[in-house]
Amino acid sequence: MTAGSFAGSTCVVTGGCGFIGSNLVHALFRAGASVRVIDALVDGHGGDRRNLDTLDVPVLFADIGEPVVADVVRDADFVFNIAGQVSHTESMRNPLRDLALNAVSHASFLETVRSVNPGVRIVQTSTRQVYGRAGGMPVDETHETQPVDVNGVAKLAGEQLHLVYHKAYGMATTSLRLTNVYGPRQRLTSNELGFLPVFFRKAMLGEPIEIFGDGLQRRDLLFVDDVVDAVLAASAMVAIGQVFNVGHSRDYSLLDVARVIVDAAGSCVPPRLVAWPADHKSIDIGSFHTDGHKIVEHLGWNPRIGLQQGAEQTIAFYREHPWYLSTT
Repeated sequence: MTAGSFAGSTCVVTGGCGFIGSNLVHALFRAGASVRVIDALVDGHGGDRRNLDTLDVPVLFADIGEPVVADVVRDADFVFNIAGQVSHTESMRNPLRDLALNAVSHASFLETVRSVNPGVRIVQTSTRQVYGRAGGMPVDETHETQPVDVNGVAKLAGEQLHLVYHKAYGMATTSLRLTNVYGPRQRLTSNELGFLPVFFRKAMLGEPIEIFGDGLQRRDLLFVDDVVDAVLAASAMVAIGQVFNVGHSRDYSLLDVARVIVDAAGSCVPPRLVAWPADHKSIDIGSFHTDGHKIVEHLGWNPRIGLQQGAEQTIAFYREHPWYLSTT
């Protein structure tokens, strides 16, 4: 399904003030959907009410596990469950909080939805982190799941809860395992939300991008608009009860990623290699490349935006909205 297919529908986006969630809200709003947002604005996460400042959409500021969300989802046609904690290192420092946000709250949310709107279409976003270290690449959905950090464990529990509710109760759920995502409306001022926002921030400020190790570990990356397209496509009925990888057919070394971003920012400061911090090294997954054949074959989704184009669009957005580079 494309964004235009949602005209006239009622859509709920959890985590809708965050990075991916807010971009999804913008796409649905432009398409003529009636959009409702749930976001707890958890301290230290990527959520910011300013991501939706230009839109007239109602926002419930609450954890998705709270009973008050029932009124928001009761008559919805679609629920896009994007809410969650994404920091791997934070999950190791505070594992119970991560499990609460990424698993327990989702169990409560599913119970609420089951009680007030069991027929609603639900698409949930998970992460490629559930696989842990790749036994061979590219990694498809049959690869064993062996997370190396608490965040991966909690995210795996969250996605499996959605599938259990499909199998046990017939609810129309789908889960997407996303690769590394970048683009507009991502929080740039934290070092805890992945390497890509750090790379963009440092390049735009003319600071050296620091890469742990030899910089040769590889990743595939997705521009956020492509992720939004994948989320919308996954709401098709054929996707019910399925898990899909969402990634790019091309991968890059982290050193090459940094060089592309530095070039897009017009920075003269080259990236530099630094030693691994112990808390990062212990949970690093090494190289990872997603096999996305399943979503291509079943839903016809393919990423449209390459790294060079995506980096240029990302830099241009943040130059137009400089508050993303500020801590206030």
